[in-house]
Amino acid sequence: MHSEPPTHRDGWAGQYALAAGAAALICALLPGVSDVIAAPLAALAIALGLLGVRWHRTGRAPRVASAITGTVLGAVALSIVAVMVAASHT
Repeated sequence: MHSEPPTHRDGWAGQYALAAGAAALICALLPGVSDVIAAPLAALAIALGLLGVRWHRTGRAPRVASAITGTVLGAVALSIVAVMVAASHT
């Protein structure tokens, strides 16, 4: 009747996606650091968020809200970076 303890922390990808997405969004709004810091953080948030969603679908992660939120924040931050780079190079 005893289940095996999990070998990983449940939902760590979603939690890190949320943190990276929030940091990317903050950095995207700061002039001068948006394309250097925010773009890689946003890409990381999107990748970890998608991983967290996939883990939730397969039953490895109990919660999906943080993964989805991190993915959305990463996408918004990446969009802001793209607009700022396009505006500064025209």
